[in-house]
Amino acid sequence: MLVTEHVVHSLLTTMFWLSGATIVYTYVLYPIAVWALAGLRTPRATAATAPATIPSFSVVLAVHDEAARITTRLDELVSLAEAAGGWGEVIVVTDGCRDGTAALARSHASPLVRVLELPENEGKAQALSRGCALAKGEILVFADVRQRWATDSLRRLLADFGRAEIGAVSGELLIEASSGVLDGVGFYWRYEKWLRRNEARLNSTVGVSGSICAVRRELFRPIPRGVLLDDLYWPLQVVMQGRRVVHDERAIAYDRLPARPQDEFRRKVRTLSGNFQLATMLPQALLPWRNPIWAQFVSHKLLRLVVPWMLVVLLIASGLLDGPLYRTMFVGQVLFYGLAAVGLASRYGSRLRVAAVAGAFVVLNAAAWLAFWVWVSGRAGSAWSKVAYDAPLPPD
Repeated sequence: MLVTEHVVHSLLTTMFWLSGATIVYTYVLYPIAVWALAGLRTPRATAATAPATIPSFSVVLAVHDEAARITTRLDELVSLAEAAGGWGEVIVVTDGCRDGTAALARSHASPLVRVLELPENEGKAQALSRGCALAKGEILVFADVRQRWATDSLRRLLADFGRAEIGAVSGELLIEASSGVLDGVGFYWRYEKWLRRNEARLNSTVGVSGSICAVRRELFRPIPRGVLLDDLYWPLQVVMQGRRVVHDERAIAYDRLPARPQDEFRRKVRTLSGNFQLATMLPQALLPWRNPIWAQFVSHKLLRLVVPWMLVVLLIASGLLDGPLYRTMFVGQVLFYGLAAVGLASRYGSRLRVAAVAGAFVVLNAAAWLAFWVWVSGRAGSAWSKVAYDAPLPPD
């Protein structure tokens, strides 16, 4: 009996320290290490200041049933393309639209606009690949229909390619302030962007903001049908071809979160299930001798999928172990989850910022836990999963 109790105690102790170390490393130690190492290295430019000439470019816009927004968005993109200088085009790929989106796009007055109409809904990954196959520009620029860009964003993205080592660029996605738990989600997004900037300073960022990014056409590889995270799939391909993916915070897109937290939760579940999917569709990214940013990819993307399980293990282990440290940790976790519950209650969460952040942390990890089961069940899907968003406020 004593032997069995000793084994159980040893197992619980190991689980406690392993789970705690994983959580702390993922959200605290890894970001600090990236920031510190980036500061120690010889400064590396993440963007060019003034290229000799503006490269030719193709803006690729994949849309599905966006009749209410397509004309306004095309007006903006054409204006940005004309202001950027050089040769450019705007390619609209209508992915199985049934609401007149294709007709509105074809009727646009600008000769810069080209339309590719897909009769069936093939998914965003396939729509982007089809549009890129038609592109004639040296640089492929990706945009979404919902966001608005600052007036100099396209020019800044193109200017970054003045350095040969840069293969792709991600812009800065600014999300309007929200209330309650969505305010906590906004805080998390600011943390995420800070981490991406430091990863770019160190070497390359892991993934890009799909609503504002660009890549050299010769480095872009077609995205397999059904890939959920196109903005992670092709940037990893760029890195594995020996080029850098950088973050330019001067190229700005404006967006807002959905009005209902449950819509953001549903979107996050689908996004995180794409991380599981990517590990099977791009297995070479898991090999350190193939992926130059392997440590960043594992630490930034994959370990976050493990954290929800570690949170459960930590709570159980600390609750079963005896001793002041374990009791303190157990009580601390209970208080934290209580604070998160307050943050999830919209009436109180909007008044207490720390509760909103705690609530957002719990929601995002719950989404990562559910994403695993969505992926395992094969229900992630390749079709567009639309969430109702209000249009972001136009930039000043």
